[in-house]
Amino acid sequence: MKLIFLYGPPASGKYTIAKLVSEKTGYKLFHNHLTVDLLKSVFEWGTPDFCRQSQKIRLDVFAEAARQNIPGIVHTFVYEKDVDDPFIKSLLDIVQSNGGEVKFIQIYCDRNELMKRVTEESRTEFQKVLTTEHLAKTLDEREWTAPISFVESIKIDSTHLSISETLEKILEAIGPT
Repeated sequence: MKLIFLYGPPASGKYTIAKLVSEKTGYKLFHNHLTVDLLKSVFEWGTPDFCRQSQKIRLDVFAEAARQNIPGIVHTFVYEKDVDDPFIKSLLDIVQSNGGEVKFIQIYCDRNELMKRVTEESRTEFQKVLTTEHLAKTLDEREWTAPISFVESIKIDSTHLSISETLEKILEAIGPT
């Protein structure tokens, strides 16, 4: 199994890009909000129980997909420096120990562009950050723009790229499917 792990801050375009990568590769789309929205119906976002359950669900899905030899999964994630490192290490261990590989792709853009994108109507489909105030507050409080320091990531600045240009860079980076 090949896990395409797209990460970056809210409003960087991860979900939009992930849908297209999924369509082009035939890989399954397992985006961040499938678990976030599920768990927010029971747990308060960001609480220890919420985080623990989110990680457990995701790791279980990745492990089973690798064991079942699912060809590929595209996953989106908002990585927080240091906080999410144990999850990323567990993810690598589970996927690799089941014969899979992980391709990390960091999608980012400048803060002004994030502020423009956060209010786009396409973001209302899921329970996403939807206001410039909320995004500014979380960007100031959390390290959501850092790369994962202990893995090799393909870094794509989508500030001035079209969706199709970003998609092309990702497809080139992940190689044949």
